[in-house]
Amino acid sequence: MARYVKTAALAAIAAVVAAAPAAALDKIRMVNSTKVVFETEHPYSAKENGIFEKYGLDVSIIHGSGGAASLQAVITGSQDVVWGNGVLGVVSAYSKGAPVRVLGSNIRGVPDLYWYVKADSPIKSFKDLKAEHEFAYSRPGSTTNLAVLFIKEALNIPAKAVSVGGPSGSRTQLMSGQVATGWSVFPLNKNLLREKKIRIIGTGAAAAALTGTTIRVIAANVNWLDKNRDAARRLMNALTEGQARTYSSDDQLKAYAKRWKLNYEDIKSAPMDTPLNSSTFLPVAGLEKINQIALENKKIKKLLTKEQLHELVHPMGNKPI
Repeated sequence: MARYVKTAALAAIAAVVAAAPAAALDKIRMVNSTKVVFETEHPYSAKENGIFEKYGLDVSIIHGSGGAASLQAVITGSQDVVWGNGVLGVVSAYSKGAPVRVLGSNIRGVPDLYWYVKADSPIKSFKDLKAEHEFAYSRPGSTTNLAVLFIKEALNIPAKAVSVGGPSGSRTQLMSGQVATGWSVFPLNKNLLREKKIRIIGTGAAAAALTGTTIRVIAANVNWLDKNRDAARRLMNALTEGQARTYSSDDQLKAYAKRWKLNYEDIKSAPMDTPLNSSTFLPVAGLEKINQIALENKKIKKLLTKEQLHELVHPMGNKPI
């Protein structure tokens, strides 16, 4: 009888434990400022391989319509974190008192950008661009706009900088003869390179003054951050692990190609096109230079102080030291 009672009691305890709900995951809302480009894969890598869950997180990922709209979603609190936002936009918003803080760097420099011409164009390199040529960039104040300005200055290029919109709009305008150059970001349009319809005339590496300077960032609403700092730290650790998988797993590259309907042959070199040493989340570097660029481009009315630049960055979710 005693053995029966003991067995029944253990069975009852096991039933209660089995019925108990698993520990609730902390929900985080992330808006991705762009899509398709290689660096956008890291959150997917973390989500689809159980890495977020491993860190006790339930992360939703939506896509915004560009940096300004994506950042606004975080500023208003409808999203918690923005991935891949231009640092100039964040500095500008912060200078106006917006509740936004930087958690880490997405990319330093612009090695993943490239410019191209039609295959039969006489233009062979940046240095062949003349005053009558159009030097394409996406939109005023964008990363591509910044890169073009620095390339023009570095190489003394007289070509006129012209806004052509995103990669698809740029491609259409180039192929229809409206502009002399197009811009893109690896691995987009690699199919056209493979088919020899276009030629690369230079990359963002020519904007040498931007090398090592943080250009795109991961940022968070500071009101959310102050209440969820531990979750923010776990998020950044999970993203670090997701990024490592993206750079090291052939299966993840295949998942990346499938997600965006890309040819695997066109994207398998993506980890080399966007080197990991430019994409680690720390350091957030060159903010003094970005501060000056923001002032010169009228993104801010006066330079941020040293103290403000320090307070802007909460590295990996931690408070500034």
